[in-house]
Amino acid sequence: MSVIPQDAHEALIQLLQNLSSSDNNIRSQAEKVLDQDWSVKTNVEILLVFLAEQATQGINDTIRQFASVLFRRIAIKSPKELSSVTDRTIGVISEPAKQQIRSILLNGFTSQQSNQVRHKLSDAISEVSKEDASPSGTWNELIPALFEATKAQDPSFRESAFRVFSSSPELIDKTYINDVLPIYNAGFDDSNDDVRIAACTAFVAFFRELPKSHWQTLSPLLPNLLNSLPRFLQNGQDQALASVLEALIDLVELAPKMFKEMFPTIIEFCAAVSKNKELESNTRMASLELLTTFAEVSPTMCKSTPSYTKEVVLITLSMLTEVCIDDDDAAEWNNKDDSEDDDDEPEYDAARQALDRVALRLNGQALAAPLFQFLPSMVQSSNWRERQAALMALSSAAEGCSDVLMNEIFKILDMILPLLNDDHARVQYACCNALGQISTDFADLIQKTAGNRILPALISKLTNKSVPRVQAHAAAALVNFSEAAQKDVLEPYLDDLLNNLLTLLQSPKRYVQEQVLTTIAIIADAAKKTFIKYYDTLMPLLTNVLKTDMGDQNRLLKAKCIECSTLIALAVGKEKFAPHAQDVIQLFAHIQETATQDDDPVKNYLEQAWGRICRVLGSEFLPILPSVLPPLMKTAKATQDVSLLEEEEAEEYNSNEEWDVINLAGKWIAVHTAALDDKVSAMDLLRTYAVHLKGDFYPWVKEIVEEIAIPGLDFYLHDGVRGSAALTLASLLRCTIAATGNNSQDTLILWSKICNKLTQTLNQEPVPELLVAYYAALIESITVLGPNTISGTQLQELAKAMNANMIEIYERIKARDNEDDEYTEDVEEDEEEYTDEELLDEINKAFSVIFKNVKANFLENIQVLIPTLSLFIAEENTIVKLCGLCMVCDILEHGGQNSIMYKEVYLNVIASNLTSSHAGVRQVCSYAVGVAAQYGGDEYAELCLACLEPMFKMASVPDARADENVHATENSVSAIAKVCHRFSSSVPNLDAIIEQWITLLPIVQDESAAPFAYIFLCELIDNHHSSIAKNIPKVVDSVVQALANASISGKTADRAVNSTRQLLSSIPHQEAVALLQKNQSDIDIVQKYFS
Repeated sequence: MSVIPQDAHEALIQLLQNLSSSDNNIRSQAEKVLDQDWSVKTNVEILLVFLAEQATQGINDTIRQFASVLFRRIAIKSPKELSSVTDRTIGVISEPAKQQIRSILLNGFTSQQSNQVRHKLSDAISEVSKEDASPSGTWNELIPALFEATKAQDPSFRESAFRVFSSSPELIDKTYINDVLPIYNAGFDDSNDDVRIAACTAFVAFFRELPKSHWQTLSPLLPNLLNSLPRFLQNGQDQALASVLEALIDLVELAPKMFKEMFPTIIEFCAAVSKNKELESNTRMASLELLTTFAEVSPTMCKSTPSYTKEVVLITLSMLTEVCIDDDDAAEWNNKDDSEDDDDEPEYDAARQALDRVALRLNGQALAAPLFQFLPSMVQSSNWRERQAALMALSSAAEGCSDVLMNEIFKILDMILPLLNDDHARVQYACCNALGQISTDFADLIQKTAGNRILPALISKLTNKSVPRVQAHAAAALVNFSEAAQKDVLEPYLDDLLNNLLTLLQSPKRYVQEQVLTTIAIIADAAKKTFIKYYDTLMPLLTNVLKTDMGDQNRLLKAKCIECSTLIALAVGKEKFAPHAQDVIQLFAHIQETATQDDDPVKNYLEQAWGRICRVLGSEFLPILPSVLPPLMKTAKATQDVSLLEEEEAEEYNSNEEWDVINLAGKWIAVHTAALDDKVSAMDLLRTYAVHLKGDFYPWVKEIVEEIAIPGLDFYLHDGVRGSAALTLASLLRCTIAATGNNSQDTLILWSKICNKLTQTLNQEPVPELLVAYYAALIESITVLGPNTISGTQLQELAKAMNANMIEIYERIKARDNEDDEYTEDVEEDEEEYTDEELLDEINKAFSVIFKNVKANFLENIQVLIPTLSLFIAEENTIVKLCGLCMVCDILEHGGQNSIMYKEVYLNVIASNLTSSHAGVRQVCSYAVGVAAQYGGDEYAELCLACLEPMFKMASVPDARADENVHATENSVSAIAKVCHRFSSSVPNLDAIIEQWITLLPIVQDESAAPFAYIFLCELIDNHHSSIAKNIPKVVDSVVQALANASISGKTADRAVNSTRQLLSSIPHQEAVALLQKNQSDIDIVQKYFS
């Protein structure tokens, strides 16, 4: 009996029939009625109650399943009157309606139903059980009913209960732990495969919800969970096994060390599954993925388990041979028009990726030996698949194993280069791949040491004797090599290389032609002016191609021609390109007018090409700008195209690479990222124009600032837009200053907009990498401003933003320091650590440039920073400590005598860290003492005098001049000079101190520390200080060494030379000559300055 009115019930029964009609017109009209009449606020409650009734009591299973699906779709849909993007219809209906729905669904769930219907009901219950629809305490009957269902005889009940727990793990909070453990244990041991899968999936979801403090309670369940895996294998349930393995991967990511005792068994089982070619592909790959995940989250455990690396190597090498099945000659592979990797070789692709990821985590010390146990014999195998597998394995592992393989480059080349002429094309292709990969992974070293072997070898494959796939891949490998090569490495091979590439431009395969153009462009970029020799051949060829009607099928080829021609122009320079510039510009303008289709790749390539021409021509590009900018500005003004999706739409958008789909609190949001990627490229180009046209670009500044750059900082769904916007603002300020001056009204107005927006954004930005960009923009902006152009309010806001960011960084670093526990391994997150270190460095620079601009005026505004600064300088973490100490140096240097207001914060820290075990800390503290002496006034005398003894001590230790210590030592030597100079009347035994100081010279590495020390030395010479006469050889040698190492230059060098000449003139000529000729290696310097 329905609880809704009879007329509504009848209307909805008819609607439900129409919605399931096979007639498109009837179904379409019903969808419209459903949306416009029944989904509105006044009727949606009746609709949901009706659908719940039909889902549980419908006349047949088909109606019940359809009603369940429709109920869930309406329930999670955004309501018509949306107040928040996360609102769901089920969450905003009245409480009485919710109570009716809960009761109907639960009664239906516990009644006799088919397996399919109960599955659908469990999905509906999961949505109704969530917090917005059923706050705590409003559905007390649900948990007991589900617990009871897990004990039912009918496996349908058991599986469906676990489905609810999996979808809504928050239902079972920590108060239920003791009740739920035996339920999960029984689920893992269930006789029904589907129940075991559901139990495993639900357990992982439950585990993820629980606080870490309760994980130990769950660990006894793991052996039983793992014991369920072989049963799937024995029962031939490949898909079921894959599902459980995927659930296990999530669990391993959370708590890998919980599996430590079982790890050898897991390795053995996963290896057996992965190697078994009779099993389903996705099952084998899930097994490999589980092993790979262990390496990523617990590399130490993997390294300490001997079987791990051996089995991963064996699995991946085996899977890498699974190519060209039933195509031994690789004819189908070679005849493909597309050179992208094949989608029909999933095991091969999975193996490449897995080996790459494992190598990056375990590195060469752990992986190189087991890998090279097999590679030398595989490259000699009579089976071509094994030869290509060995080469692809090397490609995959090279980057991660570079710590070991870097030292074996020549042996590796000896092993793989012969395979470039293998009888099988796929082996040749793999060899090109390996050469390209090691050219990137061992960049610089391999270009300098092996160019004479790699270049001729790859060039030899750029002929018609090679199949097209090999031709293209050899050309691509040359791109990798050339990107890190100096022009003198390339020059001897350019004739043969370009002759062969030009021949390949006639290839019938379009992808070969496209790759050839890319390779020519990159080689031109690397060869620079050396490429002039080939300009007269190539540029006419490219422009002629661009003049022809190539058809839509060749649009990318045309785009590559545009790219190639402008990279060549950039390489050869303005003088060579200028005679052809107007022809190229007119040609590009015509192409721009005709490239009207939205998906035409020519448009993006052309935008970049205009930017290169601007870089070549400079201000001569200005006449073209009015025709180039409108389409670029249109792209740069793109807005955030966001769509709120229904669940069924999400998959369609997910498969479209132009969109990203985000799940936000259960709601699906699609973001048109392709348009935003284009926006970033356009903004980057606008920045290029601003940088190269300087003040001439000023007429466009206001529009770009107000309509593109400042709004771009609010594009919270695309990191690239925000980063580019910040950097663009800084370049536009430079334009304004170039046009109007660094203290003009226009400059100050624009600076105010930039500062206000960036400080606001600094306080809100969650992505550390973007904070680096924001600070870089601030630093660039402040650096070019006139002095004292930052207002008091701006100073306060900047200080608050820096303080907030420093606290966030500190908390992140401390959290990483505490990552290692009984469940997780302290996996060194290099990228995160590097980003935080880089961010602290940018904050230091920003702090410094602000002080340089306003001097002591900043002191009163940094009060908010002082507690954080105190925390930083007292911290054991070196990165944090150095950041704080560098700030102290700026306070002392630019705050001058007024800095004394903060002296209690840092005086003791400076003094106590002069003997730190970390050279960087000693260096900064010595520098701090030096600037305190220079700029701080008499108030710092006590500190400076007390620091002489520890600075002398550390500058005199046996390894003071070792590479890691030399900068700290030289800063101590410089600081001692500053103290002796400033407080000479207060230094006890000054003459003895100065004589001891002279023995610590020279300063040859630190160009910032040397000038003051040598000016002080010159004063001592000029004033005939007694210590000079006693140490003439040392003094002369110190000056010669400083000149030889260029640690002093300009006026400082001139003064040092003049004073030294004066000193040498006071001794016999022969002695003077002998001192200057003491070191033959310095003869050139002596002749330059003293002859």
